[in-house]
Amino acid sequence: MRQMVLNHASVHAPNVERQTVLGWLLDIAGGVAELIRSRVVEPTWRTRRPLEEIFCLANYSLADALWELHKAGHKEASRHILRLATKTPVWADAGVEVQDRFHVCEHQSLSTDQGEPLVLCAIAGWIAVGFPSSSVWDRDRLSVEFKELLPDESWNFASEDIDNLTRSTHAGAIRERHQERLARGSDPRSLWESREQAFPNLLLGPDVEQNLKDQASNFTTIIGKLISLDHAAAAWKAKGGPAPAWPVKVTDEAGLKPQLRERRRFRSHNGTHQLFTWHARFGSSGRIHLRFDAAAREVEIGYIGPHLPLSG
Repeated sequence: MRQMVLNHASVHAPNVERQTVLGWLLDIAGGVAELIRSRVVEPTWRTRRPLEEIFCLANYSLADALWELHKAGHKEASRHILRLATKTPVWADAGVEVQDRFHVCEHQSLSTDQGEPLVLCAIAGWIAVGFPSSSVWDRDRLSVEFKELLPDESWNFASEDIDNLTRSTHAGAIRERHQERLARGSDPRSLWESREQAFPNLLLGPDVEQNLKDQASNFTTIIGKLISLDHAAAAWKAKGGPAPAWPVKVTDEAGLKPQLRERRRFRSHNGTHQLFTWHARFGSSGRIHLRFDAAAREVEIGYIGPHLPLSG
């Protein structure tokens, strides 16, 4: 999982009221909670210095704001942020390779104090968290321009896009990008190992592990379908209804003869054998067999492979 890094440049907002700062904190607490629930990030917050030394306004630190948020009745939101494991300085325990590269990079336009957290996000693939204190920061994606000292002592100028959370509404876009990057950058084995992060809203039956290996030639196509099904499952969990609003054609084969219907029975994640009579298509003849439970709001994939017999 990735880590969150406080964007110090966005936190200092001397021209706003304290109530505005509290509103920002309350909003990002919801976004942070969603990223943790979705297993996108670890419950860790990296900062350049302790919270009581990070000032939003004159004589008003981030620690002061969190305490005031707590006193204003938003105890769960303030506790959620305070419970994060704060790592300072930002590069602490970042790994030798990341630290070595980090220390020879400089942000091109921000000072060291402000730019280091964003550079770390750019080279480590982590997520910046801060306030929407200006239009520069009020977006879910930032472009970070920095220079890097190469072994031959020349400078390499680079630009990287990073994920940026300054509103709770940014969490959904960050989660979807993370999920797609994780899935598309994997192979069948690594995808199976990271399946709970890649598809947090789908359950995958035990047979799917071998299915993915057997369908390696269709891997990219299958991933695209699974991402679509995962998004539909997430929306269903949030909005309810008798069935997900499938973004792709999903067909039920429950009306087949009993012996053919039994061919759609596969191992479930819970150790039982279940009927997976619904299917989505991939390629010209591939099928992803699934089942969904309206009471539990679960969508489970039981089989990915060639079209199963419809007669015989």
